[in-house]
Amino acid sequence: MTNENSVKDRTNEAEELVKRAAEFVPQLRAQGKEIDDLRRIPEGTIEALNDAGLFNLTIPKIFGGHQVNIRTFINVNSEIARGNGSASWVTTLTNVCNWLVATLFPKDVQQEVFGDGNARTCGVLEPRKCEVRRVDGGYVIEYGFWGFGSGSLHAQWAGLGIPIVDENGNIIDNGLALIPMKDVEIKDDWYTTGLRGSGSNSLEVRNIFVPDRRVASLSKAMNGEYQSGHSKEEALYHSAIVPVLALVLLSPPLGMARAALEIFLEKLPNRKIQYTWHNSQAEATVTHLKVAEAAMKIDSALLHVYRAADDIDRWAASGEYMDFHNRARVRMDSGYAVRLCWEAIDILASESGGSLIAENNLLSQIIRDARGATNHGVIVPSTNLELYGRILCGQEPNTVLV
Repeated sequence: MTNENSVKDRTNEAEELVKRAAEFVPQLRAQGKEIDDLRRIPEGTIEALNDAGLFNLTIPKIFGGHQVNIRTFINVNSEIARGNGSASWVTTLTNVCNWLVATLFPKDVQQEVFGDGNARTCGVLEPRKCEVRRVDGGYVIEYGFWGFGSGSLHAQWAGLGIPIVDENGNIIDNGLALIPMKDVEIKDDWYTTGLRGSGSNSLEVRNIFVPDRRVASLSKAMNGEYQSGHSKEEALYHSAIVPVLALVLLSPPLGMARAALEIFLEKLPNRKIQYTWHNSQAEATVTHLKVAEAAMKIDSALLHVYRAADDIDRWAASGEYMDFHNRARVRMDSGYAVRLCWEAIDILASESGGSLIAENNLLSQIIRDARGATNHGVIVPSTNLELYGRILCGQEPNTVLV
């Protein structure tokens, strides 16, 4: 197969995956209240998304996955967010956790996880509490507790952050332990106003043995030292870890911002501006200004995200690990873009009148879900802007997550 044909095939596959995701939008919008009431995505919807291959975006092709690039990852998951933010949060986090398995762990572990071709992984990098003991051949997690286990209700595996200790109990590194979900207790504690359907319950384990082969060093991963052994041509699995983990979280906010604009414009022809002479909101100059501003914020966010996605893909394909400056800039892109998404949604909400607070108003659900999604710690604008500004000014970073 020529390189030209290979590129064409990848383009066709990417377009097909985006199309499949878009086909779920009407169904997911119709299920919005059910998803919130259940505090999880209905199992039938999960299976339909799974059958469409939308949980297999980052699984290696050798295991039947799609192995897409980062731009395609974002395009697919943002389409799902046009239907429902919680559903996109689940597909986004599941796909990126599958990517962690395929990138950080050796081939025998990948075979264990992806061998049946139907794997879904959840993950939390930082424990709230974790007591670990070193034993022959691995580690015993005597007790561990992790918050925000997004997608855990539908996962078969969990990647959970643990301290790596020596025989004397001294912490020598931080690691990611891969554990079957049958050994993890899901706490029913996800009662929230936003992203209710993501089922991001806390996770707990007690007295679980994890073999060495299923523990990856996060400090090594931050420097691009991966155990997966993928060839240079399999660029996805040479992508820089922190830029990937930050940027993919823009998928739900981007999709929700686009949905907010669509919904606002759909309702616009039948709306007037209360307590003014404007009997048609669509004809009012103030509406034109606000809609244009919201649309441009969404477009600007997308430009930042695409720049970062293409940089991640380009560096990965080059065979070199993305340098420190560019890794920090991707975090800045992520934080800046998420702020633009929220500002666009807020503008549209502010122009939507009192009906915004109705339970059956889709824009109301988008606001709640977007507020939750845009508050994730890795993409908080102020933190990421400070990080990038410090580096531009020749100072030490304010985090190890670069």
